[in-house]
Amino acid sequence: MSVFISYRHKDRSHALAVEEYLRAAGVPSYLDVMDDESRATSDITSVITQRIRDASHLLAIVSHETAGSWWVPFEIGEATITDVRIATFQIDHLRLPEYLEHWPVMRTPSDLTQFVKEYRKDLAMGLESLERRAGVEGVFGNASRRTADDFHRALKARLKG
Repeated sequence: MSVFISYRHKDRSHALAVEEYLRAAGVPSYLDVMDDESRATSDITSVITQRIRDASHLLAIVSHETAGSWWVPFEIGEATITDVRIATFQIDHLRLPEYLEHWPVMRTPSDLTQFVKEYRKDLAMGLESLERRAGVEGVFGNASRRTADDFHRALKARLKG
């Protein structure tokens, strides 16, 4: 289970800070910084798509800079298709597009702490979508599997108070 960090390159410093926070909390993450795999292919879309499909969670860093990005909405759409858990980390006070309000919105480091707690709960309980993608549906039993919607509901509740 890993977290794919989606961001506009103009927000790289914020994305790196979030990545460092997650790593310090023991949460593996992937931040596209044009790594060797990305440089070795002319089809970056395939690399990004595969990285998202390999992830269990997507954390989108959003700011006023994100409005000019085609990649962040693409990555969120890809995560939606594959039932990856989605959350947003908002770094300024822009009004979010309505579609982003569907998922949990974080604004502070303490919100990231709540994300990590829900991530760990997913790890402990098993992920329904990852089981289905791996072809091992039912391994954890119906009572213990946790869906993306369960994650989104629980994190939203934690963020409210």
